[in-house]
Amino acid sequence: QEMHKDQDINATEKFTPLDIALLVKAVKIYPPGTVNRWNTIADYLNQHSTFCNSYVSKDIIEKVKKLQSREGDDLKSKVNAQAYENFEKAQKQRIDEVTATGGLSSRDTMNSVLNESDAKKKKAPWTGEEQKLLEEGLKKFPQSVGPERWNNIANLVGSRTKKECMRRYKDLVDQIKAKKAK
Repeated sequence: QEMHKDQDINATEKFTPLDIALLVKAVKIYPPGTVNRWNTIADYLNQHSTFCNSYVSKDIIEKVKKLQSREGDDLKSKVNAQAYENFEKAQKQRIDEVTATGGLSSRDTMNSVLNESDAKKKKAPWTGEEQKLLEEGLKKFPQSVGPERWNNIANLVGSRTKKECMRRYKDLVDQIKAKKAK
């Protein structure tokens, strides 16, 4: 701690906006009543801060008091303004990306391709071979197998996912119940 005091005359000035955000988060994670709260918060900041890793509980208490006081209002508004500026920059980059690609960002394009392939998989009807393999799997892997049952069945079918096999089984059960009800 002695070395830390020599490093900075005013310890509260070494807090970057990101460190202040980390401090706010730590104060929420470690509420009043936490054993060694301020030391724990200082350790949290030292672990997660990219700017400084020599915070002590005294610095933390001083900074929290300053943030809670009227003097901290200016600091809070600066931090909020910085966060908003970062958000705006990210949005402008996304807009520029969308404009450059003619209306779709790479993320949107990838999502639409994935969704299309998922839709094709869902709409593809079950073949007789897949149905036969599903029935074999249901016989081979009874409910007593446990949580791995549907993974094993999907592996046996090969061309269908666990979710698709479960959905198909549920649909078949519903069809059988509907026939019995008539």
